[in-house]
Amino acid sequence: MKILASQIDRELQVGGWKHCAIYERELGRLWPVNEKDREAKIAQFATKYGFRLRFYGKGFCAIFDKWPRPKRRL
Repeated sequence: MKILASQIDRELQVGGWKHCAIYERELGRLWPVNEKDREAKIAQFATKYGFRLRFYGKGFCAIFDKWPRPKRRL
């Protein structure tokens, strides 16, 4: 899981996008496609490593980004 988190973090830092898509082939290594509560487990992973699960399509991909910074009050 740490390797996947590092991959997502690296992509968010150096990639030209503000999100990172992880496709089924990689997701299936940690969470089998028919696993019960799979989406919730992927969301827990995201939260644990400081990401946000923006989209999940079973059998397709999961899209992660960083939580937006809270707006400062003046």
